Amino acid sequence: MMRFLLPLLALTTTLFAVKITVTNDSSYSLHATIYDKEAKELGGFELGPGHTHIWYDSLYNAKDYAKGPFSVRFTCPEGADYGTVSRIAENGTARAKAAIGPKKCAVQEQPSPHQDWNSNPPHHKYQ
Repeated sequence: MMRFLLPLLALTTTLFAVKITVTNDSSYSLHATIYDKEAKELGGFELGPGHTHIWYDSLYNAKDYAKGPFSVRFTCPEGADYGTVSRIAENGTARAKAAIGPKKCAVQEQPSPHQDWNSNPPHHKYQ
């Protein structure tokens, strides 16, 4: 069975012209956007902390497949820039921690509850 599956797996990976492996090795949820060498957006996706996504371009020998080098721009959930990885070769890898940029996102904190219960009790709709 393995003799059949290995060649099939190898065949499916060579059918695509380009693949970019994008790894979010940060502690933030990030949005990754892939750009070609002319800064044309090719695709985007969300990545949780510790997750990896493999982006594939069109089929091998297609007229319109993108050529490298590529860039991956990472942005935070609130839209702020996390960083950019540039000059990624065809079939290369981009890691969030290797990005050039601030490499941090604003932390969404829960508001703390009242500490002044006696002087400012919560109001009730029906009293």
